[in-house]
Amino acid sequence: MKKNVWTIIGFLLFLIFMLTAYQVVYRDGYSVDSIWLETIFQHGRTTYGNYLFQGITFFASVVGLPLLALLSFLFLKDKREKWYFLGNIVGSVAIGQILKFLVQRERPLLLYQVVSESGYSFPSGHSMIAASFYGYFIYLVWNSNQKKRWKISETILLLCLIISIGFSRIYLGVHYTSDVVAGLCLGGLYTILWIMLKEGILLDKQKNLAMSFYHAFEGIKSAFLSERNMKIHTFFMIAVVVVGFYFHISTSEWIICLILFGVVIAAEIMNTAIETTVDIAMPKKNPKAKLAKDLSAGAVLVLAVVAAIIGLIIFLPKIGI
Repeated sequence: MKKNVWTIIGFLLFLIFMLTAYQVVYRDGYSVDSIWLETIFQHGRTTYGNYLFQGITFFASVVGLPLLALLSFLFLKDKREKWYFLGNIVGSVAIGQILKFLVQRERPLLLYQVVSESGYSFPSGHSMIAASFYGYFIYLVWNSNQKKRWKISETILLLCLIISIGFSRIYLGVHYTSDVVAGLCLGGLYTILWIMLKEGILLDKQKNLAMSFYHAFEGIKSAFLSERNMKIHTFFMIAVVVVGFYFHISTSEWIICLILFGVVIAAEIMNTAIETTVDIAMPKKNPKAKLAKDLSAGAVLVLAVVAAIIGLIIFLPKIGI
């Protein structure tokens, strides 16, 4: 029953998010976006309201959220629960930032903004974080040993906080309504999937597809932890990303870089798989075994050199060389 309920809620949230994303990307948002901003700007703001909603939005801000997350992390006693809690926050932030970069929707005009915000607008990061962070707290509340009436009261309080944080972004003029709706739905959907993963529902051993993803991620993790060359590739990837943001490279250049990242990392993983297989099949020294290892390592080297050359072609003109 629990699985079916989560699946239905998750599907509804996904559907609302996709409809909202379609409106934003292809229709430039809902008409209610501008209506809400105009109405609040002309008739809805007071000095008290400004202070109130700035206080509410603090609970999902870059200052308030880390403090609350740290306190919560220390408060949780179970080590496994701590890491699931942390993973929920980090994953939510990462997904929100990636979507902002992909959609690149500009924020409302400065005329409407009570507070100054930078970065793109869709989806609302505060709303997504609120739904995932405080939504996970709702899950923890219902898994606790409290009486049912306390669980219901705390759930209502947390839901009110989530909705209030979302509305505060519209009131303060830094997000459109569609940004907030998308952020709340995506944050809720992500948390549901994360909880289902934690509960083992997504990794039911009867489901071969889910298990194949699980084993694939295990393989990637093992390669990153055990292979020195993988750490070197990762270092250069991070360096390229930092330099790319600094020089504001174009979307097509980002796509080229991402493709190269994937090709080189995938080749290194295949090289590791080949070396491991050869070691198992031929534990003693053998010229043909050595040749197989050398060929796979050479393939990775060729790809890495080509990737480096393409990187130089992209970045050297921006440096002025």
